[in-house]
Amino acid sequence: MSDRRSEQMGISRRGFLKETTAVVATGAAGGLISTSSAAAGPAIDRTSDSKAPARITNLSVDICVIGGGGAGVISAVSALEAGVTNIVVLEKMKQTGGTTKGVMGMFSVESPVQKRQGIRHSVDECFKYHMDMHSWYCNAKLVRNWMTSTGNVVEWLEKKGIEFGEVVPFTHERLFATHHSTKTGGTGQAVMQAMLKILKENKIEVRTETRVKKLLTNARGDVIGVEATHGSEELRITAKAVIIGTGSISASDKLKARFYPGEDQSNVYIMGAQPFATGDGLIMAEEIGAASTHISTLFIGPHGHNTDESVGTLMRRPNLIKVNRLGYRFVDEAIGVTRNFPWMNCLALDRQPDKVCYVLIDHATLKEFQKTKKSYALFEAMGGPNWLEELDKGIVAEEKKGRAKVADTWDVIARYIGCDPEILKNTITQYNSFCENKYDAEFLKDPAYLLPLTTPPYYAFQGYSGIDTCIGGLRTNHNLEVVNKKETPIKGLYAGGIVVGNWLGIGYGFFGSEFSFTTYSAFAAGKNAAKFVLNKA
Repeated sequence: MSDRRSEQMGISRRGFLKETTAVVATGAAGGLISTSSAAAGPAIDRTSDSKAPARITNLSVDICVIGGGGAGVISAVSALEAGVTNIVVLEKMKQTGGTTKGVMGMFSVESPVQKRQGIRHSVDECFKYHMDMHSWYCNAKLVRNWMTSTGNVVEWLEKKGIEFGEVVPFTHERLFATHHSTKTGGTGQAVMQAMLKILKENKIEVRTETRVKKLLTNARGDVIGVEATHGSEELRITAKAVIIGTGSISASDKLKARFYPGEDQSNVYIMGAQPFATGDGLIMAEEIGAASTHISTLFIGPHGHNTDESVGTLMRRPNLIKVNRLGYRFVDEAIGVTRNFPWMNCLALDRQPDKVCYVLIDHATLKEFQKTKKSYALFEAMGGPNWLEELDKGIVAEEKKGRAKVADTWDVIARYIGCDPEILKNTITQYNSFCENKYDAEFLKDPAYLLPLTTPPYYAFQGYSGIDTCIGGLRTNHNLEVVNKKETPIKGLYAGGIVVGNWLGIGYGFFGSEFSFTTYSAFAAGKNAAKFVLNKA
């Protein structure tokens, strides 16, 4: 893959972790982002207690948005364009952006970008594919609304100055080309900057370091505002509508234990477990009677928990063989390049003993890879342009850390894995026969990716289940209104972003679906909340 394509696909997964410390916003000096309450309105009372003095501030807005990540700022801009100008955005962290800052790209179908590039995929075929993949275990109306709107959302973003580059399938050229990213990479950052610029120009306040503690309701159960804190200041904000855009539960051990009951995740690397991903919005909504729904998981991997980038890229190649701790194969290893939903590879890994696998290759295949420098998947660009040249050094480093083993016999590899040597050798013998016959009689792996393991030394790399993000938990209807346990909308309460569940099954969708749904749901939540407010007025 060319360096240009690599740049279009955005930052690496490791780069994402670095980017989460960067400032996306244009800065408090410009008046957009405020960590002070002085400009927001007069304080009407001051009290103190034995712990610390507290200033109580009462504010009144039309729409209060909880969360200053992608969902929050997009919903605020959408509400603004729908005619509501008295809006406040509350962000608990020092900086805005959340996980959006690390987003590489987004799914869209029938977008103006695809049409300009002659790409002819349809909403209908993507909708059918998505729903069948998830066995219709999601809100079909919500999914349909999202799918039919993705092209319009991309057009909306283009009008905000977002410039998209080449649309790619992300995994392999023969699959659906639906992954949109900006020309310079950093799609999430570009969207954040565009939204914050609009909010600043329209004097919409974004308050950072302001944590919402609870939703306020009236006697009928309608949402009428929020209680929040900013340092020692306590805020009571009345609002005609509230939008929850608080993100995932990925960093909450308590919520993960609840939504993944009985699952030992000690061997699972969760990339989205950032300090802000604590499920605040879900918790607050449930406290006032909102319904919850299942968590969907964006599986990634096999992941090595900070494995050398070159080794990690090798482990995800479709040509290698994967075995579990018992020495058995458990998956068609080429899923990542022969299916539109390559996360299924890691979903299979997640069901294995200890959620661990061992990726095997022989010396001849390794050297052939390095000699030909052929790329087998578009996502290999995340390994960097020289990952194959850096591979030998990476393997040495991984072996020193105990995450790899190089040996001349399968008996030694079996001892490293901890499995019965005869089981492992039988697995390899059977797999080599599949390669010779060009037919995988076990899992029907594409013959193009069947390469035998016959030339020592042999290599084994330890790989774990990985999760990008835990998605969902909060139930809404197809209009992004949060609903109670009877599926009745809670008046005045909306949600957008990955706090919203029930648009996926237990897994994920097309690559870029997370940010695609975030942009759509936030846009729709802002528009619908504004309509509710204006009708109320």
